[in-house]
Amino acid sequence: MKSKIAKAFFVSSVIILGLMFSLFAGVSNAQTKKALPPIKIGIVQSLSGMVSDYALEDLEGFRVKIDEVNGKGGVKTKEGMRKIELLVRDDMLKPDVAVKNAKELILERKCDFLVGVISSGVLLAVSEWCKENKVLLWGWDARTHHATQARGHRYLFRSSGDTWMNGHAAASFWKDQPFTKWGFINQDYSYGRSQFESFTIAMKKAKPGFTIATEQWPKLGSTDFTPFITALMAAKPEVLYTTLWGTDAMTFIKQAKGYGLFDQMKVCGLFWGMPLLRPMGGEMVEGVYCMTEYPFVYPGTPENKAFMDAYKNRTGKFPSDYSVLGYNAATFVVAGIEKAGTVKTEPLIDALEGISIKTIAPAKTITIRKCDHQADYGIVMGVSKKSPDWPWFVLEDQVVIPGAPTMRSCEEIMAERAAEKK
Repeated sequence: MKSKIAKAFFVSSVIILGLMFSLFAGVSNAQTKKALPPIKIGIVQSLSGMVSDYALEDLEGFRVKIDEVNGKGGVKTKEGMRKIELLVRDDMLKPDVAVKNAKELILERKCDFLVGVISSGVLLAVSEWCKENKVLLWGWDARTHHATQARGHRYLFRSSGDTWMNGHAAASFWKDQPFTKWGFINQDYSYGRSQFESFTIAMKKAKPGFTIATEQWPKLGSTDFTPFITALMAAKPEVLYTTLWGTDAMTFIKQAKGYGLFDQMKVCGLFWGMPLLRPMGGEMVEGVYCMTEYPFVYPGTPENKAFMDAYKNRTGKFPSDYSVLGYNAATFVVAGIEKAGTVKTEPLIDALEGISIKTIAPAKTITIRKCDHQADYGIVMGVSKKSPDWPWFVLEDQVVIPGAPTMRSCEEIMAERAAEKK
């Protein structure tokens, strides 16, 4: 009897010890999983200076997606779930400062890769450093087409459109309209010149009889547009195309209204969506053709409402085009990490090539083209209209212009890159 009791006690003890070991092992495994280091993403962005408002919207849109991912436990990798940590640096709109930021984030802070950049000059400088040092750089906003065309390389990706695409998208809409006499007003620096070049190249090919009645080139930050407005009106174009942005665009609109410019000609403004319509409020003009990648709609789809609510809860205001650029960029890099199962540079690049995401923007789907790492992000043309529901104007008669048909061919870009190396 005693032996049976002893045996039973022994068996029970073994079982208990086994259960305790399993429990301990489970706790240990859980602790090991929690101990996985975060994925570190370095962000280089112009958070001070004249573009800071827009740059912050890029960043906040990115953060909304990262918060969403971290709230679910992080990103799935081969090692397990890993959360994402963001290290943000202000490049002050200066290429040399941006390169210093990139070096510090990668070499000292040991970030896994870089994201960001709103300035084209900054993008080209950081991109060159990343190329030399084999560091992945994901561009979310800066639009110079040279970055992914002649000066593109394996380590640079971009999820926004570029200046070539923007101009060709506008031309794809206007070529079918009955207007041939055009006027232009663009800021006199690389962005304004590139956008003008892209649009006029496309229109000369696509629109018989296309003529330029006048070109006006105010300096960035101009406060008096009177001489430019009077020159435009004297030339009497049928349509005015402009890439003025920020306070320049707002000042121009307010002054041009006083001269009756909008009654004399049709006006098309590139990226005259929420970043312009919101601050203009009731001072905006009806009937203006506005191009934007993300026209304001609320609530829209459930996905759109969820993003807008999350963004508004975070920042106190509704998102704009810039906010969605950041959100798209985060969606891409998370999808790439999950596909690769790692943040190691080369396999992550391989995973990102050709990858597609769903977007809340009207483009619906965006794909990174493998040959040049450029996204085929579409754009929208709409007409400004006063809204009874909102303190800013909204866009009616929206037309979605797909991005892919506006891109240069891979063959053209590869030939240009080869010529650049000579």
